[in-house]
Amino acid sequence: MPNVKRLRRLTRIAVTAVVLMTAVTSGLMLSPGPAARAADAKAIRVTSGNLITDPDGQPTVVLSMYEDSLCPYCRKFEHTFGATVDKLVATGAVAADYHMVAILDRPNRDYSSRAGAAAYCVADESIDAFRRFKTALYAHQPAESAASFPDNAALIDLARQAGAGDATADCINADTYTGMVSGMADATNVEHTPTVRINGQDYELSTPDALVASIEQLLPPVASLAPVVHPVASLAPVGPVPGIDAPQ
Repeated sequence: MPNVKRLRRLTRIAVTAVVLMTAVTSGLMLSPGPAARAADAKAIRVTSGNLITDPDGQPTVVLSMYEDSLCPYCRKFEHTFGATVDKLVATGAVAADYHMVAILDRPNRDYSSRAGAAAYCVADESIDAFRRFKTALYAHQPAESAASFPDNAALIDLARQAGAGDATADCINADTYTGMVSGMADATNVEHTPTVRINGQDYELSTPDALVASIEQLLPPVASLAPVVHPVASLAPVGPVPGIDAPQ
């Protein structure tokens, strides 16, 4: 009898171990790895018709920017480097990849993820409208310490003024990209904003001229970065927007 009891006890232990191992293994299988997370890290690509490419037809230089719509340093980056980035795009020197992230989301404050998601919705409809919308987001940027933040209706109003239509409104209301933007920083290993990368390598910002010089070093000798006047009217900030330009 003692041997029978001991055998039963060992059997119970073995079964328990198998159940626990199965649970742990299942958890590992269900947890997305870096490749899965990276697949969700969609970029909004802005290029011109004369993009300089490599022999495989891919952009010679990809300038990747990771921005949070609530980040004051991102607004400063827009003001300081925005015209230069526009020039680099217009001359065909770079393909500009914008990643909207939400590192400033907090409990009861999801503006970063909602505004970033709205930018993706606008981009789905029109890249030109996206560029105007992103400029407008910074022009009407609320303070981090604001008592309240623009709701989806206000973001939709801003998107319409930037040139977006009903499809964008539906996309925003459906929270189509909110989850992606919320997880974008983790998926792309971004710890602060703005983060800038050139061909996947982190770039330390200093001046617009230094950025241009760094890009020029990667381009074929025949490439030229002659000044290009970008159509200012198409990138002008939109006017006051109810719900966004409320007193803070």
